[in-house]
Parts: sequence; structure tokens; C-alpha cells
Amino acid sequence: MLRAAVDAAIRLTYRLGFPLMRLWWFLRRPAHRGAVVAVWHEGRVLMLRQSYRDTLHFPGGGLGEGETPRACARRELAEEVGIAVPEEALTLERELTLLLDYRRDRVAIFALRLAERPALRPDQREIVAASFMTPTAALAAKLSPYARAYLEAAPMS
Repeated sequence: MLRAAVDAAIRLTYRLGFPLMRLWWFLRRPAHRGAVVAVWHEGRVLMLRQSYRDTLHFPGGGLGEGETPRACARRELAEEVGIAVPEEALTLERELTLLLDYRRDRVAIFALRLAERPALRPDQREIVAASFMTPTAALAAKLSPYARAYLEAAPMS
């Protein structure tokens, strides 16, 4: 019961804080570096729903101080859905730079191909849902720009 209340409070903090961060980014127009992972299993890709956005995303986030994109991707994958893999399991597919939330966002997109379906454990704070979708279904949904760009160009594996 206490855990659910804490999770709900943190989700509310994300929902209230995110528009404030976007305002700050609008005023500052910062550069940002991030990494995401397209996790594939049996022709389906893992898509996440964040508590503070209305689009689907791949697991990922911003690089920490001195962190490599590959290390960031690995860390975020474990934090957001509980999938722990060695860095060498992640294959760099492409990098792209786009304007997202008023930031010039440079994102490294990694792929992870899994033979077995992993147990998904969304944190219920930042990540409220996680599921494998066909690329066609994902492309029919409202996607983050980098997920859309990747799926439109990627071989459906």
C-alpha cells in the first residue's frame, strides 16, 4: 500500500515537473545526448509508455557525466524494465539528431535481439507500461520521433 502511494506521488511529480522542464528547455535550447534500445523478440519490438508523455518510446534516457551511449543504453534498459544485458549485446544501429522538447537531441539507437521473452518490470513511476508490439502496430500508434524514424527505416527483425 505504501509502495503504491509513493509510486503515485512520483508519477505526479513527473507529470507536473515535465512541463516545467520543457519551459526551461524552451528558454535555454540546450543540446542533449541520449541513448535508446530497440528490443526485438520474435519480430516484435518493445515499446514503453512513460507517466508524463503521450507517446510510446524505446527504453532509454540521457547520458550521465562521462557515460558512453552504450553504457547509458544498458543502464536505462535495466532501470526502466529490468532487462540486464552486457554492453556487447547492444548493437549500434544509427545515430540521429533532432529537435525534441526544444532541445537539440542527439540519440544513439541500439538494437537488442532476444531469443527468449524477458520478464518486463516497469518501475511504475517513470514507466507505466511495457509491451512487445509488431512494427506495424507501433507505427500506427503515436510514437516518439526517434522511435518512428528507426522503425520506418529498420528491417523488421
